[in-house]
Amino acid sequence: MSGFRYLWARAVTRFNPADRARVQNIRLATQKVDGKVLAPGATFSFNQAVGSRQSPESGFAAAPVFTDKGRVRALGGGVCQVSSTLYAAVLLTDLEVLERHAHAMPVPYLDPGLDATVSNRLDLRIRNPHPFAVQFRLSVHERRLQAEVWGEKPPSTRSRLMYRSNRCMRDGVSALQVTVWRLLPGGRRQKMSEDIYYVGR
Repeated sequence: MSGFRYLWARAVTRFNPADRARVQNIRLATQKVDGKVLAPGATFSFNQAVGSRQSPESGFAAAPVFTDKGRVRALGGGVCQVSSTLYAAVLLTDLEVLERHAHAMPVPYLDPGLDATVSNRLDLRIRNPHPFAVQFRLSVHERRLQAEVWGEKPPSTRSRLMYRSNRCMRDGVSALQVTVWRLLPGGRRQKMSEDIYYVGR
């Protein structure tokens, strides 16, 4: 890790330590992603790094997950908090987000627009556009999950985020439409996402 001396971004989320199955899944996914290096031009796949969560043999337990039907228990519940926390950190850099999907409903650990759900069909993929490597460092401390992006060189730009949210109706259900932009130097804006979250179910 010594070659990665520059902290680019950090995101922190919290979880309930009493839900042991969910904490087990968070810790396991964190261990699988921690230390991953993106070489110049390389693409990181969260699903490839973490592997399948579809069987007990994977080590992942059944825990609550957030779906369009509300909270249900499924193998790997909690893994999305790891992908979401990593995504929230990546948003504060200029790494390219090739694939990201929002939950159907807001999650309690991040603001709407900053989450990134994953499944056997949905992935979080991030590309390093720089001529030097970057690294993801993830860790769990008590009830805190932390994701950091480190670079071999200082960041070429510091990104800030801007949000816009509006209440709306979708399919007869109250919803929240959220748009997120990266604010780049020179007053430039890069639209990162536009999501619909159901809040009336």
